[in-house]
Amino acid sequence: MKQRTESLTVTLHWLAESGEQTSNIVCEDSPPAQLIPLLLSGCGLPLADASGRTHRYALRLGGAAGRPLRHSEPASAQGVRSGIHLWLSECGPEGARRCLLALPDGSELLLPRAGATLTRAWLLQALALLNPEGHARELALLERRDSRYRYVSNRPHCSARPNARGGWSVSTGRSDVATLLNGKRLLLGALEPLGDGDRLTLGDDGLELAVALLGEHA
Repeated sequence: MKQRTESLTVTLHWLAESGEQTSNIVCEDSPPAQLIPLLLSGCGLPLADASGRTHRYALRLGGAAGRPLRHSEPASAQGVRSGIHLWLSECGPEGARRCLLALPDGSELLLPRAGATLTRAWLLQALALLNPEGHARELALLERRDSRYRYVSNRPHCSARPNARGGWSVSTGRSDVATLLNGKRLLLGALEPLGDGDRLTLGDDGLELAVALLGEHA
């Protein structure tokens, strides 16, 4: 007798030409490899571009910078529960064309196509635009020297740039302040590839940023 597959009720987010779309859906507790084609059809997202190149998609927990789900395991085995938010996003070939960083408060910062140099001032300015209340809280914490942002140098701390392979890399020109990629300190001048789901920490015990690599049309 075939075992009944449980259903999950989730909030699905995706990007369309008109902007972000959201819908509450009921889906089977299946691996993303089975769910994604059904979701693409329901969302009206293309399977391929005009030249016939197949688009690759991923399901992520929480937001566009959330942890990508593994394709072959049931959703529930990867932390998906009813009521959770999932993001359906395109993956770029051999990496990604755009890089998105998630700040600790949950704000999501899509880096310019040419990349960006990360400093405390730049990140706080982005936070002010994305989450004014969170920005005010961090300013108060900075005055008490109790903010994670204080560990980030106000001079160029590190840089995230696209690379020739279609992905992104990170490097630092500073040896006096730490930049950690997945807990390992970057060497001065070293160019390290950024992976989807990586964690970038600016300063020892400092600000942690979640990395998401998105498709070229993000």
